[in-house]
Amino acid sequence: MKKTLRTRRAAALAALVFSLAAAGYTADTPRLRVLTFNVWSGLDYVGFAKFGEYEPTARREARFAAFAAQAKALDPDVIFVQEANFAGTYARRLASALGMDEIHQVVNGGIKLGPLGLPFNLKEGNAILAKPGLGLRRQDDWKLSGPFGFFGDTLTIHFSEAIFALAGKIIVGTTPVTLVNVHFVSSPPDDEAALRKLRDLPDGRVLTDAEFDRALVQMKERTQRRAEEMRSLIKDLGTLAADIPVIVGGDFNVGEDSAQYRNFLASSNLIDTLDAVRKRAAGSAPLPILSWDPARNDNIAYSSRPVDASGEKLEGYDLLDALSNTIPQRIDFILLNHLFREEDALSASPAIDKPQNGVYASDHFGITADVDLARAAAAAPREPGTVVRPARFTPEFLPIAMWDTDIGFGYGLKSFLLNPLGLAESFDITLFNSTKGERWYRFVFSLPDFESRQGKIYPWALDLTIDYDKMISNNFFGVGNGTRWSDRETYMREPVDLSLTVSRGLTGRLVAQLGLRYKSVSNSHFADGSVLARQPPDLNTGTARYASLFAVLRYDSRDSYINPSEGFVAQAEAETAPRLEGTNVHFQRLGGWLQYYAVLFQPKTVFALRFGGQSLFGNNLPVQALLPLGGNQTLRGSPQDRYLDKSYLLLNAEIRFPLVWRLGGVVGWDTGKVWPSLRRFDFKGWASNPTFGLRLAMKTFIVRLDVGLGTDSTGVYFNFGQLF
Repeated sequence: MKKTLRTRRAAALAALVFSLAAAGYTADTPRLRVLTFNVWSGLDYVGFAKFGEYEPTARREARFAAFAAQAKALDPDVIFVQEANFAGTYARRLASALGMDEIHQVVNGGIKLGPLGLPFNLKEGNAILAKPGLGLRRQDDWKLSGPFGFFGDTLTIHFSEAIFALAGKIIVGTTPVTLVNVHFVSSPPDDEAALRKLRDLPDGRVLTDAEFDRALVQMKERTQRRAEEMRSLIKDLGTLAADIPVIVGGDFNVGEDSAQYRNFLASSNLIDTLDAVRKRAAGSAPLPILSWDPARNDNIAYSSRPVDASGEKLEGYDLLDALSNTIPQRIDFILLNHLFREEDALSASPAIDKPQNGVYASDHFGITADVDLARAAAAAPREPGTVVRPARFTPEFLPIAMWDTDIGFGYGLKSFLLNPLGLAESFDITLFNSTKGERWYRFVFSLPDFESRQGKIYPWALDLTIDYDKMISNNFFGVGNGTRWSDRETYMREPVDLSLTVSRGLTGRLVAQLGLRYKSVSNSHFADGSVLARQPPDLNTGTARYASLFAVLRYDSRDSYINPSEGFVAQAEAETAPRLEGTNVHFQRLGGWLQYYAVLFQPKTVFALRFGGQSLFGNNLPVQALLPLGGNQTLRGSPQDRYLDKSYLLLNAEIRFPLVWRLGGVVGWDTGKVWPSLRRFDFKGWASNPTFGLRLAMKTFIVRLDVGLGTDSTGVYFNFGQLF
């Protein structure tokens, strides 16, 4: 009793000191208030169809209400949540109650399709919440340990415990900040003092020496697993940009005085916010702070009993684990990376540590910290105010070698040069020849590079594209949607396409573009009796030329230009090719596109959807100017130019998933149709082709190999960049 009283007095004194420290910063200090809180699932993790539950639904609801009310009063800018169950439902509900944005990651769910599966009361995970003005978005998910499986809202398949860290990103003013939420694997304390307490309990005879030794082996295995998780997290943190502030929070399931935690701090170069404030407040004798406090928090009584939720006696390791829960510790932390100093932890203290209507919100207490960002922000790039220049010149080269019966042996080189002049620019060059005369030469200069300016505000950007693509066996089936495969004929097509585009990032997500294009397309080498050669206008058998002005307005929330996994695109396009000297084709074009990307589950499996279309307005247009469906950019499996007309609609859906190393796979579906005008739209006769393929993720571009299964043909396509 005396020990408990001393602990309570120390905690009260610490809270007073920390509250005084919190009052020391001014409103104009750039700061974040951060809260980490394990909300406790209330499960015993025993069972098959259903895990045991320690409490009825009404009490779990009362705990949620207690958390929401105390969190609202605390008014944090960022919240790290662990053990949320069901992860997505809980995170969205909490975010709605607090008026915040959320991201989450399912970690442990068993076998689930959506909400359905076994165990039917488990779909646990981590979440990060942030105030809406901070623009929270997912940055990554790092699997630290556990089995191979699928982990997500849509699909969960795994058969043992997994551990993840969830990484998000916010913008404070113009400073990007990375947030990392982690929940390490649990185990009893691996130190002699704690083990003596477990051996010397008055009822310690419930564990025989042999049982204790066997449990000790399992405990050490889990302790070693946590050490490996910590090393994995340090490695993942090392992949982040060195000049971006990072805040790590979570339930570490290891005490602050343990050698394992102290080694982690030293190896990661992270600063413990509460430790830093406590040192300043108490000098060389830091005050004890607990986030796991069996003397105060009656929720811990559930998991420290020698029985599970159904009343069955615990044995071996499970009993040792339950007994270890009677040991008070601080196991929850908020940490800062190397851009901060200890004095940047303005205040830190326990939080969510009071009962509401007689109920504590969890079996943990939370930890909150006020963090001064001024020092870290001074060293960080501005975002989205300016484009962040790459740290170094990055060249990439890929040799091309292939065989095709139509073009013969093809050979060439793809090169991408990022930031060679130190201006965040890129040079994208493709050179390809074949033994039968196929030629593809493409040059793209971008300043700044597309990926560097994705999601940024910028005053201007410039893109220059020169594209020459000589096709010795281009297809012509006719014009319209009802053409037959038997009508196929081939001819030589030589397009030269030059464009200059100026862009402006109006906001981080809204982009306006204005550009000039010149395009020349020559048709030749027609077969005897060619229908195309006889079909008007005469330009079909000659060279069509036009110069145009085009404008694009795009809302773009993708997390990457090169390889997006989340986000939405809505794009409107307009182009006019007027009558000018030296041109012979005149038209107007309108187009619109919607694109959607979402992570279905981990390993990162992405659903990507594109829907849109275009329509031409003009008279007597040659085939060179008509809109095509078919080939590797639109309707894979149908040959290039399989369908031609003045309007089309197209839908592409893909599921993109990792395989090994940088290699990924794709399965998808392409469907579309052409019309003389979209006013003639109908649902009949759409061409629909299943597709599959491979993706190789280079540092600066994607290598794409697709196979499309059309009604009359199978297409194999080699190209660069995702389809969309």
